[in-house]
Amino acid sequence: MEAMEQPSMSCEICNNTDFRYKCPTCRLKYCSVSCYRTHREKSCEPKLEEITIEIDRKGNSSYHQVLFPTDDTVSLETLEKLSESKELKKLLQNPHLCDIIKEVDSHPNPKLMMSRAMREPIFTEFTDVCLNIAEPPPQEEQLSD
Repeated sequence: MEAMEQPSMSCEICNNTDFRYKCPTCRLKYCSVSCYRTHREKSCEPKLEEITIEIDRKGNSSYHQVLFPTDDTVSLETLEKLSESKELKKLLQNPHLCDIIKEVDSHPNPKLMMSRAMREPIFTEFTDVCLNIAEPPPQEEQLSD
């Protein structure tokens, strides 16, 4: 029976001591202030896991890197589909819809604002279009005689 490989518990700078800390920028494991200083003298860049796309009212897209993706992080492929949707671009030209989205996004209690926004027909239409792009309904199989 093979022994399972244990994750590295040693400092990633000196490899001598068990690590006690992680770099807040790149998550590298280190054991002491001197190892941290050595690490910071070299290049230290954040580990980037995902990319998100934002689309403005005119349909222009911008890319942002997500450092800490969650189960709710939308894949790049899905975001690209959203950015290409003519129906979604048309909806986003509605100033009232854009105001609702901004309010939901900036409110301290987004869940409350989302429940209020779902009472607005234009917002429910927007969410339906987004969901149909992100998770298309299964195609009904055609029955053959």
